[in-house]
Amino acid sequence: MIRSPEPQVASFTADPARSTALPGYLYSDPAVFAEEKRRLFYKSWQIVAHESELPQAGDYVCATIVDQSVFVLRGRDRQVRAFFNVCQHRAHELLKGRGNVKSVIVCPYHAWSYELDGSLRAARATPNLPAFDPKEYGLAPVRLERHLGFLFVNLDPEAPSVSALAGGMFADMARELPWLGDLTFNPAYSFTEETGSLLQANWKVMAENCLECYHCGPAHKAYVDMIDVGHYELTRHDAWMKSSAPLRRNDNSAYHVGPEEPVQHNVFWHLFPNIEFSVMPGARALSAFYFTPVDAEQTRISWVTLTMPGEQLPQDRLDYLGKVLWLEDAAICESVHRGLKSLGYRRGRFVASDDHANISEINVHAFQRQYAEAMGL
Repeated sequence: MIRSPEPQVASFTADPARSTALPGYLYSDPAVFAEEKRRLFYKSWQIVAHESELPQAGDYVCATIVDQSVFVLRGRDRQVRAFFNVCQHRAHELLKGRGNVKSVIVCPYHAWSYELDGSLRAARATPNLPAFDPKEYGLAPVRLERHLGFLFVNLDPEAPSVSALAGGMFADMARELPWLGDLTFNPAYSFTEETGSLLQANWKVMAENCLECYHCGPAHKAYVDMIDVGHYELTRHDAWMKSSAPLRRNDNSAYHVGPEEPVQHNVFWHLFPNIEFSVMPGARALSAFYFTPVDAEQTRISWVTLTMPGEQLPQDRLDYLGKVLWLEDAAICESVHRGLKSLGYRRGRFVASDDHANISEINVHAFQRQYAEAMGL
């Protein structure tokens, strides 16, 4: 249990219309972050890659879940597996970045080698060791599930499956996007943990920003020129939430959307705690972006984008998303993070209502309730 430096958190209640926000120290305290690692990130499902990034046997992608290095790798039997990225001899990391293992995984420290299925192949000078059984020294496996081609991993062998937590979300995405199964990974529009953006803010600030459009009018002028936020809809479904709104006008100050184009609306799906799927008006494409904490006050933002085979996204759309909308949100989040540490911040109230979703923070309150429950607050 985290001990609050404030007298109590009783003013955070189940009724969003009467509740204050959670206290600011939860967004910057290193002790809180250490507890988040144990209670949240070591127990939640995280996207590490898309299956189409691993077309050949031996292809691998490394990823970092807070401070835990893992990799996914396609074996010679075509199966994709996930492992902790650590040699079982003296704990040296085995792989870096992404690439292809031509034959076996070889540790650069003492040259222990592993088959692509994770079993120990050879360990120099061990045949004469007493009671040494190579079967006991294979790579440590990590749970892996595949959904929409995305490869999810979970460090907790006892955690509920992604299907149990978010099967309804994947079904809803399939209903909204009938072309979903035709999409493929597009490296031109994807940014990994090596190439993604580093946000100078706590990960929860980014998550909460994605869950409401109360800020859209003041902060995203071009967005509200394109999207009809007056018809915004918010829904909550335990581990996942949804935000959606139709296109307001085809010719707008964000980017042009032809009336014949297949997507005439905007949808966000949020999977607790830190994954967001989105579809924007225009061409058929789906992005998954996830905000992985580096520490209590820095967050790595990564994207995986799926498009129709051979299709390119219009440059005006890319310019708006990368050079306008993202920069607006990054500035907001970094300012909020600084403000949450202010001695003058007294914890604001939620503007929460399902009747006026465009100005409602009801999903933010739901996120904070999920967080408080997971953290034992």
